Amino acid sequence: MSHSFQLDLFQQEAIDYTRQNHSVIVSAPTGAGKTVIAEDVIEECIRKNTGVIYTAPIKALSNQKYRDFCKKYPNITGILTGDVSINRDAPILIMTTEIFRNAILVDSEFLKSREWIIFDEIHYLDDPERGTVWEESIMLLPPHMKMLALSATLPNLQEFAGWLAKVHAFPIKVIEEGTRPVPLHFLFQCNNEFFSSLKELKHSRLLPKETREFRRRDDRFYQIKNNRISTLIEYLQAKRATPCVYFSFSRKRTEDLADEARSFNFLEHDECTEITRMFEDLVNRFNISDSPHIDSLYPLIKKGIAYHHAGLLPTLKEIIERLFTTGLIKMIFTTETFALGINMPAKMVVFDSLSKFYDGNLSYLRTRDFYQMAGRAGRRGMDTEGFVMSRVNPMHIDAYSLERIIYGHFEPIRSQFNSCYATILNMYKIMQDKIYEIYPNSFHFYQSQAYEKKEVQGLLRRKIAMLREMRYINGYELTPKAELAARVYSFELQIAELFAQGFFDSLDPETLFIVICALVYEPRRNEVKPDLTKRIKQLRRQLDDFMKDIHKQEKSFRIWPQSKRFHFNLNEAASRWFKGEDFSALSECCFVDEGEIVRYFRMAIQVLREIKACDMVSPTLKTNINTVLDRINRDAIDAEKQLRQEI
Repeated sequence: MSHSFQLDLFQQEAIDYTRQNHSVIVSAPTGAGKTVIAEDVIEECIRKNTGVIYTAPIKALSNQKYRDFCKKYPNITGILTGDVSINRDAPILIMTTEIFRNAILVDSEFLKSREWIIFDEIHYLDDPERGTVWEESIMLLPPHMKMLALSATLPNLQEFAGWLAKVHAFPIKVIEEGTRPVPLHFLFQCNNEFFSSLKELKHSRLLPKETREFRRRDDRFYQIKNNRISTLIEYLQAKRATPCVYFSFSRKRTEDLADEARSFNFLEHDECTEITRMFEDLVNRFNISDSPHIDSLYPLIKKGIAYHHAGLLPTLKEIIERLFTTGLIKMIFTTETFALGINMPAKMVVFDSLSKFYDGNLSYLRTRDFYQMAGRAGRRGMDTEGFVMSRVNPMHIDAYSLERIIYGHFEPIRSQFNSCYATILNMYKIMQDKIYEIYPNSFHFYQSQAYEKKEVQGLLRRKIAMLREMRYINGYELTPKAELAARVYSFELQIAELFAQGFFDSLDPETLFIVICALVYEPRRNEVKPDLTKRIKQLRRQLDDFMKDIHKQEKSFRIWPQSKRFHFNLNEAASRWFKGEDFSALSECCFVDEGEIVRYFRMAIQVLREIKACDMVSPTLKTNINTVLDRINRDAIDAEKQLRQEI
């Protein structure tokens, strides 16, 4: 592959290693150009007529990569996620990491023609909920596949590479680039004033030096002025510091901030005309004018302002992203998912707060997370530096903590290994009792203390003992219900036990959809519970009692976390959608954002497809599943239709 530009030294070095049959792990700042290395691997695979898989941590990023690669490599790019299957035999295949891990265990023949696996955002291995999927994918990687792992934030790179060298079939080469092509300059808004450095802010004596000073009761802390959004925007306009990405950790807060900014206009008359035409055209083309967010976004868009979060319709989010890439959106208020791999660089990044919830607890931002978002600032080839503004409240953060977040070391990635029942069943089917030999190949084993290793090994043995007790494993064979459980990741025991009891066969299609939605749904913190009909209350009681039995088994074998309960927050929305009502009517009957409704309905579709794919499922249940899928996989819920649309 020849390049029309001069490669950076780290890019050339990584490319040279990949062409010498080495696996490569690359750690380089956001915006440094890691994608160039991935594209070289892809084009080498095309030249040699071998296949390559590109994995991404979230579906939105998978979809974006699919669109990008389809333009660059037309007719030879496919995508396979829980929602979508397009051109699955294509030489270039985009997958979520979960789907890749599942393919290793369930359909390894499918991977025989693939020479390379590209893991984007490999530091996601540290994610508490889903990190184990990355680890399992690497542990179980077919020996013929080479690996390119990409990350912006891997402080314990040598430790991670040491583990890879131990478990991977090909020699590992490490490429580390610390220099950011567009340097960052850190600014602060505090007491409604602006400071060009942390040193200047500390010199102002507005901040307590450390946390214990919060306890002091003197006038200094009670005369703090609020940081006004109007003052911030005036500053941005005066400094010509747009486009600006403003990060908040609350969906409602992004909307409230955008509303506060509506008195400002970032656009000239011609720009306003152009963005209005584009927005109206895209909204009409994709038939989403009924979305409740359109009315609030429309007057903002005309002024170059927008908000973006997971509660929006996926198509509406893509439209806003498209408008942002044109440069006509000058200020976007968004949650942190906007920072994850999506190529949306800006001149300025603003942090609304430097605290967020981790595992249900409010804590200061991790340095790694701070830079994942701050990395959106500074457009290569356009800016000589990027600017990062932190809005500081002296009652909420001290100078020591602020300095640690911005100038401290990145937190090392830690293993989150915790194989679910489906992974264990699939591995047991292949390995039988040799399954106990797999844990020493994990990153967890490599970086843990002896007592931690003993704990995980004990948990694995207890899970297998419970699966034997519950008749999922009989001797060295999987039972029929285990074959089903091995397919439905995250909901194994719930689906398999209800199936074995004949529960699903007793349901009509509408109730089947409601039950699966209740299984996949996870309520948000402090979410208002809906009123339930007498029939749904009875169904909830029945499934609550059912889950008590499963939890009793898990508790007796000391297994944690326990299997997920059913939550009927979407029952009315599911019923209405099944009966053919318009999507716009669904938000009226539940306290769930429309983007979340789409997400959970799509998850329900994935689970139903997994159940249907099992041979032991009765013809009646398959017919009912087909009825559900025909009724619900339409309009805003149809992920494949959305992906085929040209935004």
